[in-house]
Amino acid sequence: MTSRPQAAIILAAGMGTRLRGVFSDLPKGFVEIGGESLIARSLRLLEERGIRRIVIVSGHLGAAYEALAREHSGVEVVENPAFATTGSMASLACALERVDEDFLLLESDLFYEERALDVLLESDAPDVLLASGPTGATDEVWIEAPGGYVKGISKSPDALTEVSGELVGIVRISRPLALRMGEAYAAFVAENGHGQMAYETDALVAAAQHRPVALGLVPDLLWGEVDYESHYLRVRDEVWPRWVDLQAAAGPD
Repeated sequence: MTSRPQAAIILAAGMGTRLRGVFSDLPKGFVEIGGESLIARSLRLLEERGIRRIVIVSGHLGAAYEALAREHSGVEVVENPAFATTGSMASLACALERVDEDFLLLESDLFYEERALDVLLESDAPDVLLASGPTGATDEVWIEAPGGYVKGISKSPDALTEVSGELVGIVRISRPLALRMGEAYAAFVAENGHGQMAYETDALVAAAQHRPVALGLVPDLLWGEVDYESHYLRVRDEVWPRWVDLQAAAGPD
């Protein structure tokens, strides 16, 4: 049986330009939903599940993450110094210089049900991409996974042969898959002369050609990202209240 990852990487280097009209003093991971920031909530949920080491990749306003890391013994921050001109795979590459084990990969601007993590951690597959049913949140990213294994990821469903689910932004990644992604990134930089590569639509898809990445589909998963003001309002006014109702229905542990 595959052992559970005990490390996590959180990508948090983005500049958050699409949120600056409503939230500009801190990185978007510090947006609060229900009185808790998105990044603090992810740290708490990961720590509650036995994740002993968490690496945050910072960039824009990175000092805020440095301060947060000082409050957690198992959290460290690595900077992507070229965050303004590179893509998310460049940030992941920075973290992979520190992390040489299996890990969970998360984006910093997510609010999600706890089972999003549990589905990945409890899977028998070493590499799993989390997916939900359609959210209608706008700016969706779609996954093609014939037979339950990732083949393509795109913002355009027409570019895919089939749509198997919607990308959430949480992945379980083994060390061998991470190495494949790193190789894809190095080849991309060598060919294009820049690091504007996305970890999911580009690097993960390239690596999945050589190593199977299972689809972890949770059709009714409650979640949202906060990339635009409309996303923030959706999470605040729709997703979070529904999450509160779910907790009330579940009752005390």
